[in-house]
Amino acid sequence: MQYYFAQFLPDEEQPGVYNVSFPDLPGCVTFGTGLDEAMTQAMDALTAYLEVEMARGEEIPEASDMETARAKAEAEDKQLDIPSHPGTLYLLVPADPAPEPFIRLNISMQPRLVAKIDRYAKECGMTRSGLLAAAAREYINRTASV
Repeated sequence: MQYYFAQFLPDEEQPGVYNVSFPDLPGCVTFGTGLDEAMTQAMDALTAYLEVEMARGEEIPEASDMETARAKAEAEDKQLDIPSHPGTLYLLVPADPAPEPFIRLNISMQPRLVAKIDRYAKECGMTRSGLLAAAAREYINRTASV
C-alpha cells in the first residue's frame, strides 16, 4: 500500500464538489461530489497513476510529508492564480497498485528494538516490514538532501 497527500479543494462554482490533486504527482487529478466520493475518486486516480507510471518504467516520486505537500500545492495554486479556500483539506490517500515483487530479507536486531518496532508499527496500522521500509525511505531522503 502506498500513501500520498492530496489537496481537496472545494469548487467555488459547484457547491459540494471537491477538486483533488496530488502535489507530488503532476497530472494526477480528479474530483468528486462530497468528500466521500472525492476520496474514492482520489484512491482510484492515485492507483491508476502509479500503475501506469510503473508500467512505463518511470521512477515513482517519494511521497512528501503533509507540510511539504501543502506548500507544493499552495505554490502551484498561486502560480495558476487559484485563490486559497478556507475549506481546503490535505488528506492522506491510499493506493494499492499492482504490486511490485518483494524481496525477502534476513536481518538481525536486538529483541528490544524489534519489540519497539512492532509496537510502533501496530500503533500506525502498519506491518513491521512496512514500517522498516518507510523508515529507510525517510532516512535515505533526509540524508540525500544534505
